[in-house]
Amino acid sequence: MTLASQTPKTRDMEYSVWFSEPLMFVGAAGLIAISPYLFARVIFQLMQSHFPTSVQLVVVSLLFVIVCVWGWLISGKRRLQLFTQTYKLGILWPLLFSAAMLLFALMPFAALSSILADLGYITFETSVPKGEFWRLQDLYLWHFFNSVPSLKITETLLWEEPFQYKDRLSGALLLAFKIIVIVPVIASFAAWWKESTDVSKRSSE
Repeated sequence: MTLASQTPKTRDMEYSVWFSEPLMFVGAAGLIAISPYLFARVIFQLMQSHFPTSVQLVVVSLLFVIVCVWGWLISGKRRLQLFTQTYKLGILWPLLFSAAMLLFALMPFAALSSILADLGYITFETSVPKGEFWRLQDLYLWHFFNSVPSLKITETLLWEEPFQYKDRLSGALLLAFKIIVIVPVIASFAAWWKESTDVSKRSSE
């Protein structure tokens, strides 16, 4: 059906679909990805400003539980089931849950690193001011992009590692970040790429 042959009602319905789907995705991105991260960040800022270290560690532990469950959900057969369901909503929807996990996971890892730095258990070059845990998110984000195979993102962008760690405990935290967060997220991105390619091939046949 050509545009000229469409009735005004039909055109209005198509325009509505064109605009509603992107808006729905943007709204879901805000709800699933950005809102949990901002909520966790505000909560920990309050904890760090007004509560003792023991309470901060309890809050961070709860955030780590959420991250581990999230990573479990986007791994193995569960990832396939999730992708199958969300792919029906649009090609980018399966990516949303993995990107949301990455964004959320930056918080507890940066928060724990900040707590340990404040206590003197770990050290960074450049030093991180006490209470400014959000600065350490760049360290973990840098390691994520540096782990993306073949693209050499950090090298291409001339993005140097934001902080140099000087102890084994920091290295252990980074290793945990790679195992708990980077591996399942990159694996889900790869699975999404394969699925989108397969769908394109099937639609062109």
